[in-house]
Amino acid sequence: MLKRRRLGKTSLQVSEIGLGCWQLGGELNINGVSTTYGNVTKENAKAIVECALDFGVNTFDTADVYSLGQSERRLGEILKERRNDVYIFTKAGNVLTYTETTLSEWDFSDNYLISAINRSLKRLDTDYIDLFQVHIPPESEDDFRNVENAFEKIKSENKANYCGVSIGNQFEKGIELIERGLVDTLQVFFSLLDFNASKKLFSVAKKHNIGLIIAEPLAQGFLTGKYQKQTVFPKNDLRTRFTRDEIKTKVEKANDFQIFVNENRTMNQIALLYVLSHDVVSTCIPGAKSVEQLKSNLTSHERKLYPNELEKIKEIQQKWQKTT
Repeated sequence: MLKRRRLGKTSLQVSEIGLGCWQLGGELNINGVSTTYGNVTKENAKAIVECALDFGVNTFDTADVYSLGQSERRLGEILKERRNDVYIFTKAGNVLTYTETTLSEWDFSDNYLISAINRSLKRLDTDYIDLFQVHIPPESEDDFRNVENAFEKIKSENKANYCGVSIGNQFEKGIELIERGLVDTLQVFFSLLDFNASKKLFSVAKKHNIGLIIAEPLAQGFLTGKYQKQTVFPKNDLRTRFTRDEIKTKVEKANDFQIFVNENRTMNQIALLYVLSHDVVSTCIPGAKSVEQLKSNLTSHERKLYPNELEKIKEIQQKWQKTT
């Protein structure tokens, strides 16, 4: 059974490995551009979530924008009978659009965020969200003010127990959010390949007891050992946005960690063990498109990374920094 960790200063005891639910909504293309990781059927989504529950996962992270709400709808339907046993996190503020340069626009207005959580509550078929998150850090003072107003109203009306922001790799923004006293949690990119959050953000979060949710702990699948330099992603997979050079670099860096793989540990398990070796981390939320992928992730806690291996990982990461 998965271990639990306290989510910062909240009262939530989250499973140290949760489930990222972006993929659960299934395929969505906008003007021929994929916004998801391919097609996951309703039946597959149900099997993945039920398997996660069997392994002790109690933490599910989704967003209103994932497959235009379909991830929330499916998750709400599957979890309805288990609502008191699980934590549901969702996000808002990302508005899908289409221009020559971007698929998203951002709306931080308090009216929009409040209306967004109301729609999420309906799709999830629940009276409350355990954690409501803005999908990207606010930029201007007006944005900060609007987010603060939205969080206060959402909490006062018991629509969400806690509020946070998904900052991706905008670590300085995360520090600013903490120092402003605006968040209970931060969702942040962190992995063997993208480890910069540990340089400063982690210590600030620990000092202020802010819960850290780690997104992309498998670096969008590049830390599973499945992909090669010549990999071509299908058109319905958002990773088609990566250039050939970007894919080559990610694969080359991931291959540096093959020395830790053995008959008892797979690459994805090593990646998750690395993330969880940082005690400031409350939970990580890898996605899974199959029950097999999910089981491999969730058995990571049965493995171990040793101190000398963690030191070797640090040496590899420092080598990259010296050559860039």
